[in-house]
Amino acid sequence: MELLTYSLKANQGKSDNYYKEIKDFTNEILNEFPRFNTSIIQDLICYNQENDSKVRKNDEYIFEFLMIGTFWKVYCTTAFNLDEKPQILLKKLADLRNENEIAKDFIDDIRGILITQFLLPNKEHVEDYTEFNLINFNKLLKYLQATGDFTQEIIRLNFWKEFFTTKSDLEISEYLKISLEFASYLEMRSQIILGKYTSNIEKFLNEKHDNHLWKEDVIFCGRKEIEYHLNMVGAEIMNRAFKNEFNERPRKALILPCCMRSHQDTCKAKYTHLGLRCIKCSKMCNVCELTVRGDEYGFEVYIVSHESSAFSKSTKKDREELGIIGVACVSNLIAGGWKSESLNIPAQCVLLNQASCKNHWDEEGLPTDINIDQMMKIFGNNKNSNL
Repeated sequence: MELLTYSLKANQGKSDNYYKEIKDFTNEILNEFPRFNTSIIQDLICYNQENDSKVRKNDEYIFEFLMIGTFWKVYCTTAFNLDEKPQILLKKLADLRNENEIAKDFIDDIRGILITQFLLPNKEHVEDYTEFNLINFNKLLKYLQATGDFTQEIIRLNFWKEFFTTKSDLEISEYLKISLEFASYLEMRSQIILGKYTSNIEKFLNEKHDNHLWKEDVIFCGRKEIEYHLNMVGAEIMNRAFKNEFNERPRKALILPCCMRSHQDTCKAKYTHLGLRCIKCSKMCNVCELTVRGDEYGFEVYIVSHESSAFSKSTKKDREELGIIGVACVSNLIAGGWKSESLNIPAQCVLLNQASCKNHWDEEGLPTDINIDQMMKIFGNNKNSNL
């Protein structure tokens, strides 16, 4: 099998080096931020305090600011040329998809056609929009809404939109310009530090992305390399921000994607209100191995099909007791962590070592895996520790 898009192992057999390097690189990004701006985060915190909004940690705001610049860099031209009618229709279809599980496949077929027609860059239209204003920022948010792929990100960016409305046109322009410069720094440095883990992305986009045209995942599978690097940094920042709350929870759970099962078509896992529970029908299955480890060290293990459905049936007791480690591919992990946090369930992140699920990346759909040592460091690998 050819490893598509990314591999945390980078031909080294294990992904240990990745977790060392992402910590150092995240420190670099956070330490560089004051060089770009020293006041915007404090301004945003003051705004949230005045409006009784939840105040998050500084590093989380820095990541969100970096996300603005990255999305502007990747999607601005297409977003600014998107007509209002298809945008509204696609947003309604994305909302309907999440509300109606029965009609999901049918809706996705329609969305795939419309997304390909209206949301992909027009290769003949190369005009570069550099006008940094609230109108264009709002167009970017509407584009992201139309894709249906950035639900949790939009929640965060809407806070920024509200904050921007209290600023002058000159201040907004300066903030957005700085966010783009910050994202350009991320792109330049991450290519040097993290590029070896994402070396197949450009090849995939050039050779295989066209296979996703007219499908609902055409935007998801078309993510640029800088978006992968952004989410890698975001996962590290999220782990730091939620670590204390996670450690304080009396129950711990590992949340796995379906692609980690060895035999997805014949998997005998049992439904629970939190997700599928492995019954250890195959000792060769990665999920079985992790479930056995969970039994030994005192954490629960569940399989969920998608971050949008995770914990949708969780009880008040679950939301008060659980801390989770969410496992997903680079493109899904941030949204899943924020979805969990919105339910008052603090999350930690462990990335899949590679993306090879049948739904998006590989025709055979070979099982994915994770760095178990990294997972156990988060849980606490001492049997006597307070999991």
